[in-house]
Amino acid sequence: MTTTPRTVHTVTRKILGPLRKAAAGSPNALDLADTLDRGADVVCGVAFALFESPWTSAFFDDGEKFGVAGEGLRLSGPSSGSTAELLALAFARLPPRPPAPGGLYLDADERGVLEPDQECLVLDLLEVLRRPRVGTTQVDLARGGRRPWELAAFVDDDRGRHLAVLRREGGHRRLWWLPGTVERLADFAEGRVPEHA
Repeated sequence: MTTTPRTVHTVTRKILGPLRKAAAGSPNALDLADTLDRGADVVCGVAFALFESPWTSAFFDDGEKFGVAGEGLRLSGPSSGSTAELLALAFARLPPRPPAPGGLYLDADERGVLEPDQECLVLDLLEVLRRPRVGTTQVDLARGGRRPWELAAFVDDDRGRHLAVLRREGGHRRLWWLPGTVERLADFAEGRVPEHA
């Protein structure tokens, strides 16, 4: 008997499924990004958050000035030069939650098929994703005109906040599932990628 290999897409659907259903037909955060004044060498992004009250946020920092826009929110001023400070402003409406315990990463080939020896890790992660969810925040972030990630998202459940990041690395993909903080997301944005979970 053969088994169908698990793919990283199975995991990302579980992470973003509830959020994508809610986002269908809603105001798109990308529309907010178009209202921001952005330069060529810039950190910019958009976020869509699904909590009791969904919200969107768009943000940029070009090294000289920053801007954040969302429903009823518009901030701008001189750049601090800190990606963590920019993201803290962009996610000011993110409810406070402690980082969830644990962490792992999954490796997949270019097609998204996971390594055979990671079956137990996949099952563990899918079990975590079955827990009652408090909220999900999808982040689309670019630095210097490049989008290094296929996915970045916070997932809040009854144990705390998780950070999921999926990116291409050479001929394969890696999905990190880590305790979630804005500072850790900023580390990814600045290229400080952990070797281990």
